Amino acid sequence: MKLAKIKYSHNREDFGIKGIFQRLPAFLLDWYILHCHAFEISPLQLAQAEGYTAVIYKPAKEKQKEKQHKNLENLLLFLQQKEVDILLTENEMPLPHIIAVSTGKAINGLFVMDAVKKALKRQQKALQESHFLLIDGGNFLTQTVLDAIYPHINYISIYTDRQQYFLEKAEEIYEEYGLRIQFFSGEKNPQFSEANVILNCGCDMENYDYRLQKNAFYFDIAQNKQKLIRLRSRRSDLFFCDGLLLKWDNKTYSAKEIEAILRVTQPGVRRFLCSRYDKETAFEAAHLLKEKKITVTGFTCFEKRV
Repeated sequence: MKLAKIKYSHNREDFGIKGIFQRLPAFLLDWYILHCHAFEISPLQLAQAEGYTAVIYKPAKEKQKEKQHKNLENLLLFLQQKEVDILLTENEMPLPHIIAVSTGKAINGLFVMDAVKKALKRQQKALQESHFLLIDGGNFLTQTVLDAIYPHINYISIYTDRQQYFLEKAEEIYEEYGLRIQFFSGEKNPQFSEANVILNCGCDMENYDYRLQKNAFYFDIAQNKQKLIRLRSRRSDLFFCDGLLLKWDNKTYSAKEIEAILRVTQPGVRRFLCSRYDKETAFEAAHLLKEKKITVTGFTCFEKRV
């Protein structure tokens, strides 16, 4: 299996238009590229993973959107034939649902404790005294994050409407670690202000923006962009991130790059990423990350280092 990086380009030279041909009318060049040479493919080696870099033409002026969409579809079908299993894209590139797109969310979930420790060190706060708030998304991420954090912390609340769902899990955690989980719901609940570490696994747009503790660490693991934009505009005191930078063999990668690399090279990680959540599979994947000495080196927000 292979991976592929896809990016747009407005530069006609990337598609063979050079020299005297650049003097032709822009509409003619755009038509030619869109219909005859819409993408360029080149080999790519990313760490241990093999794949391709794909550059697809996007005119400076938005036009022929149906043709652009068709070209994207043709590109993905071509990459699929080349055994590409996962894509790396620029920001939120809209793509047909043909090949999975790496987001890094699951890898961020596995590294959540390392990220929290690094954030608390930056804020000069102690882990033992920190109160965690997990915002339930009713998903794979919530389960991944909860299992990653509960053996290491002393205080945790879960914001959820699924209290009944968590009861058995909460009893197991209490019996094993003596950790009591508090559950609450409602946007106006005062418990929001108790947590200095907020781990968002949900994609809802609840408005608790002004209730969060001052200077808290807010890790948007679900990458709920619209909610994060709103929250950042209202709470400049919070430390925000929605992604991690990871070091491996003295090189720095984004979480979504690590996710893509390991998905196509490590069957255990692929099993974790592509199956329903299983605690043992998650622990195996986390152990593999430690074996490879992959470490958290920084934070990102909207793909920019913070």
